[in-house]
Amino acid sequence: MNNFTNIPELIFKLGGTGSVSKLLKTNPSTISNWKKKNKIPKSYLRLIHILLKERNLDIYKENIDNNIINSKQKKSKFSILVIISGGVSCYKVLDLIRLYHKNNYDIEVILTKSAQKFISPLLVTSLINKKCFTELFSSDENENMNHINLARNKDLILVAPCTANFMAKISHGIADDLGSNVILASESKILIAPSMNPYMWENKATQDNLKILKQRGINLINPESGMMACGENGTGRLPEIDKIYSFTRTYLLEKEKMSNIKFKSQLKILITAGPTQEKIDPIRYVSNNSSGKQGYALAEEFLKLGANVTLISGPTNINKPNVNKYVEVSSAKEMLSQVENNIDCDIFISCAAVCDWKLIPYTPENKKVSNNDKLKKKNNIIFKLESNPDIVKFVSKNKKRPKLVIGFAAETKNLIHNARKKLQEKQLDMIIANLIEDENSIFGKEFNKIFIIDKYYNIQETEKLKKHEIANLIISKSLKLYQEMNAENYNRKSITV
Repeated sequence: MNNFTNIPELIFKLGGTGSVSKLLKTNPSTISNWKKKNKIPKSYLRLIHILLKERNLDIYKENIDNNIINSKQKKSKFSILVIISGGVSCYKVLDLIRLYHKNNYDIEVILTKSAQKFISPLLVTSLINKKCFTELFSSDENENMNHINLARNKDLILVAPCTANFMAKISHGIADDLGSNVILASESKILIAPSMNPYMWENKATQDNLKILKQRGINLINPESGMMACGENGTGRLPEIDKIYSFTRTYLLEKEKMSNIKFKSQLKILITAGPTQEKIDPIRYVSNNSSGKQGYALAEEFLKLGANVTLISGPTNINKPNVNKYVEVSSAKEMLSQVENNIDCDIFISCAAVCDWKLIPYTPENKKVSNNDKLKKKNNIIFKLESNPDIVKFVSKNKKRPKLVIGFAAETKNLIHNARKKLQEKQLDMIIANLIEDENSIFGKEFNKIFIIDKYYNIQETEKLKKHEIANLIISKSLKLYQEMNAENYNRKSITV
């Protein structure tokens, strides 16, 4: 009878110390002993082989001398964590897991306590050839801090089915089991596929929780309508497995495409970010609520792709990003001057919230007052508005105009109309439009929802996403448009010749 080279891995694949001890009807301490010694007694080897065969765990192969069983190793395409919460539709998710595994995705699975009433951890283990996680805390030394280990380095975390209870927990930060702890501890993209009774789905509490999750950048695949297991008809069915697979695959492929972008020649990117401050006197100024986070995120993501990035920033309270060139300014006039000095670039992105006006003090007799000294309350002062320079318009109409000029538009109403008008009037190639409302209060926040409108009036609406995810979407669209415009110029030259 042969032996094995990696006993801890073998026990892990069979479901962990607790599961193997139950299957072999022995003590967990005995299994832990095997792992420490990296050896299984001969009396148990036949049973181990039977367990492997029953679970189709053919990842172990005998070598020529029948002493070693090696593992087939394939490079995983994507890393996904699937959290299965307790709904009747649990069993459907097994087909989804099988699809992921078949297509060589690296799958980890968490079963909540309720989900285990419908499907067993061993069933999941047999599908993915590795342990299915169920407990937040474990006596197994290899399973300590599962909520941290499982939360790291995942391309996507999918909760399917996502019950009303699980939605309520994660929307309010309750972490009383492994799945909800992982959600709190992870920075990965989170996607939920809700499934519940139609009345539960439509209940205001559930809809309020859903609203909170969306605001935090968690995406969902909407439940479908039809006959439920309980016999009622309505919205609440788990989306079809093919739909969930297609949705997740599209997201992961898009993410992969972005990570694989490398510039053939180093593009020069000029970005403005943050607010400007327009001095009233040495103490007071006029400004706005821009935090600079979106502009900084754009600069950082462009840099990751190998671009040469210059960032011109107004006053912010966030850490200076690691870019090729960083310039601090205060006023719109200073920002314009630095933009002019650095206009030799390929792509210009005007992300800064430049104050439209500055306040100029006058006496009631219409005499201009110097603002070099502090203005006193006792003096009657009248402020007149003086327009600041339009920086993005200056760049778009400049003789040294970059190939691509991108602006931002923050509006409180008529978003698309006003953004398209700005795109046209300022001769931009693309504009990023934000609707400022209670549900999309973007200033200083980590999330944003935008509309991307290009010069051909193509419009793309995004979900509420983290600002670094928004940055990657903008970059993807920018590079595509940049390539299209280069192709157009090439074709024109060819026709002229």
